[in-house]
Amino acid sequence: MSPELQLPTIRPRKSMALIILGMCIYFFYLYYVGFQDILQSLSQVNLALFLLAVAVALMGVLFDSLAWQLVAGKFDYKVPLWDMFLIYMSSIFMNNLIPSGSFSGETARIYFLEKLEGGSRIEKSSATVAATRIITALPFILGTAVGLAYLALATDAPAWALAACSGITIFLVFLNIIFVGVCFADDWLERIIFTLIDHLERIFHVSIDRSMCTGIMSRFHYSMKTLAEHRGTLFQSTLWAVVGWLCMTLVAVIIFRSMGMSVPLRAVFAVYAVMIFLQMLPLFLPGGVGFVDIVMSTLFAAIGIPMHAAVAATILTRLIQLWLLTALGGLATAYLVKKINHVSFKPATCPAKGF
Repeated sequence: MSPELQLPTIRPRKSMALIILGMCIYFFYLYYVGFQDILQSLSQVNLALFLLAVAVALMGVLFDSLAWQLVAGKFDYKVPLWDMFLIYMSSIFMNNLIPSGSFSGETARIYFLEKLEGGSRIEKSSATVAATRIITALPFILGTAVGLAYLALATDAPAWALAACSGITIFLVFLNIIFVGVCFADDWLERIIFTLIDHLERIFHVSIDRSMCTGIMSRFHYSMKTLAEHRGTLFQSTLWAVVGWLCMTLVAVIIFRSMGMSVPLRAVFAVYAVMIFLQMLPLFLPGGVGFVDIVMSTLFAAIGIPMHAAVAATILTRLIQLWLLTALGGLATAYLVKKINHVSFKPATCPAKGF
């Protein structure tokens, strides 16, 4: 029997206070750069291309959802693609409001998949989420490597920018190796879970059923190994993940185009990788607001883009990939919760009696 999974708890007051703090820091940075120059760059934006960037960002989420649906289908999950898309949007909302290394979003994905399916297969739903996390990391790391090679060989990017991007790439590879080990090596996950249980029992003076945890972990590893045998599905899922990653990266390219500037896609790879990495870190600022924006603008400027244009492009890119997707993800979360509650409390229909 699987334990009851709950949605991550959002503390609106705390999140709002931290968002305001991050925005204050960012406004000081904008004042330093120069409001007039930034506004001048923003006034030149082509609205049609900006709306195209919005559509491309949404398509990126849709392709990631399709990659996940293919994997989930191998465990007989029959959730429609539209619902998978809404779940993915909800995970973006959770990740941006609850900084936790993206695990709050992954928990939301598992929760909604379980509830919409109406089953209790947490080990299998967790396996689908873990598998897609590995799959979506592959194009991300590859693109970062291509971006780094371009920055090092074809631009005059300063040494600190190359060092920062290289360090992040190495760290990402290291994290993903550990994550793969946790997913497929039986003893890795058990050691981590039992260490956490020891701390929880000692701090909160509770007793946790270790045999139940062992059973769940065993079924999870079995599910992951079963998925690994479906190579055709994993290949197709990876292709959709690559398309999704390209869409999300193209957002910044289109934004620069809307401002009348041409920036090589390869250069955006490295900057985009840094942005996503920092946004995924369990920073105290939701979505890395303020901090990620400053780093992103600085890196764009480091590869030769005028500072005011780099800041303007960052504002528009983050407007789409942070603020808009988070807002739509909040609506998706509210819709999914309402849908689940409606199904849960729907009265059973009584069969009609014959005469």
